[in-house]
Amino acid sequence: MPLILGSMTAVPAAAAPAGPTATQQIQPVKKVDPSNYPDGRYIVVLNEEPAATYDGGVPGIEATKPGKGEKLTGKKDFQKYKKHLEQNQRAVAAAEGVEINRSYAAALNGFSAKLTSEQAVELAKDPNVRMVAPDVENAPDDYSSMDILELRGKKGAWKTEFGGEKNAGAGTVVGVIDTGYAPGSAFFAGEEVQPLKGNAKPKVGVPYLNAEGQIAMLKADGSTFLGECQAGEGFTGEECNSKVLAAQYFADDFIRFVPEANRAPEEVLSPVDVDTHGTHTASTAAGNSGVTQTVDGRDFGVSAGVAPAAKLSVYKVCWADDDPATGGCYSSSSVAAIEQATLDGVDVLNYSISGSATTTTDPVSLAFLGAASAGVFVAASAGNSGPTASTVNHGAPWVTTVAASTFSHALQGTAEFSDGTKFRGASIMNAGVPASPVILSADAAAAGGVSPALCGPDSLDPALVTGKIVVCDRGVFDRVAKSAEVKRAGGIGMILVNLTDSSMDTDKHSVPTVHVNAPQSLALKEKVAANPDIKVALVPEDTTGEPLPPVPQIAGFSSRGPLLATGSDLLKPDIAAPGVAVLAGVSPIGTGGDEFGFLSGTSMASPHVAGVGALILAENPKWSPAAVKSAMMTTATPVKNAEGGVDGDVFATGAGQVNPSGVLSPGLIYDAGLKEYLQFVEGTGFADVDGLEGIDAKDMNVPSFAVGNLTGKVTVTRTVTGMKPGTYTASANVPGVDVTVTPSVLKFTKPGESQSFTVTFENDTAALGQFAKGSLTWQSKQEAVTSPVAVRPQSVEAPSEVSFTSEGSDGSGTIPVTSGSNAPIAMELLGLSKATSEDFSLVPNGGGLSLSTNASNYVSTLTIPEGTPFAKLSVVSADPTADFDFFVVNSRNQIAYQAATGSASESLNLQNPTPGTYRVIVNLFASPDGRATAGTFDAAILGADEGNASLTPNPLELANGESGEVTLNWTGLEPGSYVGRVTYEGSAAVTFVSVVVGADGVAAPTAVSSTGDADKLRTAPQGDATPTNGK
Repeated sequence: MPLILGSMTAVPAAAAPAGPTATQQIQPVKKVDPSNYPDGRYIVVLNEEPAATYDGGVPGIEATKPGKGEKLTGKKDFQKYKKHLEQNQRAVAAAEGVEINRSYAAALNGFSAKLTSEQAVELAKDPNVRMVAPDVENAPDDYSSMDILELRGKKGAWKTEFGGEKNAGAGTVVGVIDTGYAPGSAFFAGEEVQPLKGNAKPKVGVPYLNAEGQIAMLKADGSTFLGECQAGEGFTGEECNSKVLAAQYFADDFIRFVPEANRAPEEVLSPVDVDTHGTHTASTAAGNSGVTQTVDGRDFGVSAGVAPAAKLSVYKVCWADDDPATGGCYSSSSVAAIEQATLDGVDVLNYSISGSATTTTDPVSLAFLGAASAGVFVAASAGNSGPTASTVNHGAPWVTTVAASTFSHALQGTAEFSDGTKFRGASIMNAGVPASPVILSADAAAAGGVSPALCGPDSLDPALVTGKIVVCDRGVFDRVAKSAEVKRAGGIGMILVNLTDSSMDTDKHSVPTVHVNAPQSLALKEKVAANPDIKVALVPEDTTGEPLPPVPQIAGFSSRGPLLATGSDLLKPDIAAPGVAVLAGVSPIGTGGDEFGFLSGTSMASPHVAGVGALILAENPKWSPAAVKSAMMTTATPVKNAEGGVDGDVFATGAGQVNPSGVLSPGLIYDAGLKEYLQFVEGTGFADVDGLEGIDAKDMNVPSFAVGNLTGKVTVTRTVTGMKPGTYTASANVPGVDVTVTPSVLKFTKPGESQSFTVTFENDTAALGQFAKGSLTWQSKQEAVTSPVAVRPQSVEAPSEVSFTSEGSDGSGTIPVTSGSNAPIAMELLGLSKATSEDFSLVPNGGGLSLSTNASNYVSTLTIPEGTPFAKLSVVSADPTADFDFFVVNSRNQIAYQAATGSASESLNLQNPTPGTYRVIVNLFASPDGRATAGTFDAAILGADEGNASLTPNPLELANGESGEVTLNWTGLEPGSYVGRVTYEGSAAVTFVSVVVGADGVAAPTAVSSTGDADKLRTAPQGDATPTNGK
């Protein structure tokens, strides 16, 4: 009872029935209103201090208040003072004929009892009584990410915007592509679905069995969802119900690639979740309401999914085995699941699985394009590689990419040192540990123990650890495995320390644990190292008294932009949502029997946005996925920085924190559909779309603005749709950049009317080579429609690649350059480095690959040295009508890079490729009449300046916004292929050069660029900032 404890310290001690002591005072008779004390159960608090705060004064009884590092029950007179308090309590109670139910003396001096109104009034008047408080049946404080989204309560969005908790999301289906689900979770409980009775017609949001016995449901948009409850191991297919309408699994590749002996023993070929990730995401997006959550015996109150009235459809694509290289989530399975979900008729898809940072047109992204064109809103996790820049995944504009934010201060613990120093950290321990000896794990190494500093398995010596609290470094081993090792060695508590700034995680540990972040954690370790006799207590709350960090903030692990794909002309992530220590359902199989648990990661943030998508579509079922995304982004609320101000890093926050209360009244919508998305795809150069003209990424009609290269003036175009009549005026704030919006006023006379505008950016004082960040807002009398902006003024704009051919050993070619300043442009040339060439002749086999050379596959070994800035790999076909492909395979037999289009010849540009030894598989997919076809494999690894080429003029003098040319001159080159790199002083711009000497008229293949590992065929779920049992 925190309120009672607080008042105890503010009121002087009063006389006990036996008579006042020297430190006690007689209180005047108190005025009491009898109407405040009906018959009932009460807690009666007396004036004398409890044992925990008693500092002496009663004759013959010494102070029992424990000092730092002392235990209350260890005080010599604790029992004597406790007996004294209980005696006085009985006297007070007896005076009013009250029978005590329970007595309190340690943390509180008082008793509980059932009182008549008269007894309560008389006790309240007693000068020896501090308060008489009703014994209320308090529910525990609910710990839920729904609160920061302001969904719950009388003024919450569920009630004010979405028809109440029982209707929020009704008529929609959320598909979750993940590790499956735990059918027994309370979040997924439902009734058995029955056929329609008689001539009854389907009702929106009410599932029924169709004539084939499948679960169907009429949705809010008028269409019908129809899925499958697919039987499998440990899953009869009868588990689906009125909450989970369908559950399917996609195991073909897992079965094909992973022998049964190598599969995780707990894994089952069914929709059942053995990991916990999918259960967590599904329950967060659309779990039932009114679910009481308990973790390790601690009650965290009642919670729900974001869209509790929405239904769920589960698609399991992620699998567990004993080798991370072969398990995980196969892209082919994900594509199959996306397709099936689209066919089933889901309204929303959540995809908390990793993806590519370098392309927007990988198979999974394109599958999502198909889903979006069918009206499915897709939310995907941004990735957990922050705070490093340009790590954000899922860059396609038809996907809503979600960053993770903090949301609560509830899960705190404190390491209290005996010298008075306190360190706050994350903790969910039920009970703390009294002041005890503490030791660094590195100083407690067992003989032959491996990684004792990391508290690795069997690394600690029980003789050194028993009875102590152990400080363990984070990393390598699962976090919960560290506390298990501490317990094995006899430790009684753990302080888990981050060595660098990272997440603080609320795991269920084997011993009481506080997880402390850097840099405080480093000071903690130094203190322990310098004071071997110091003691520490672990307290299950924050006792530091320090200001609490502002919320929401972007989590350190949340991946950031700028987006590598599209030349940073598309802003990602799109939006933020709670993703740190999110409490939701978990799988008992994956957690040793637990039903609820905490996880952190952008995986946890994404389903919040998926749930909000369902809320919107339940109310506006005809809105496009782009409209749903736009409504979220333009009504988002600011994310805070560490100082409590607005975080202006739009590459971390996107548009800001999702705000369910505002999404139904966005004012204006930045809409898009299949046509615009296909224009975007064509603009990337990925494919030609008949009848459509490609657009630049910066012109994609999204509610954000990004320009990766600003030289001179750059103008972009947007179209907005008015949701109701009104006049909107534009304003922009991008420090150091002039922003002109034309027209600056938009007037809408009717709902659904669309108008276009342009935005012109021109650098004024912003630093070159760095992004200037800000916002653009359309303001009406009622709404502010705000979009994030990021533009990067550059000193140079130049092509990323140029190719030249030369008949002889000497020649030249020009590179177009545009200046972003008035300063001369100095350039540096690396190369030209000659490629090695290997000839072959193959017959087609339709794409069947082999790791060794055969009739249809030529296999070569490729070594990429450490520090290689660029490599160009090419396959040149002797027949322009054939179709060669090639694949670069790493040491784990994974395809790291590939070039497999319909062209006769193929090429890859690898920027900063991962060093190592690879096998290159060249495959003849097809040829005219199936005949043998010759080809050449060229591999050019860029090394040092070869002294065989130069740039003129150098420097190049141009005015800001002026375009010109620089000439590349080469001399003394032998026949073959060469590569080089041009860099521009003060700019991030890079131009890669290809020169073919002795060209015989064969056209150079178009290159597919990569800035690192290309899309993996297998990817992993983004559950925690580290895995579920994270490190």
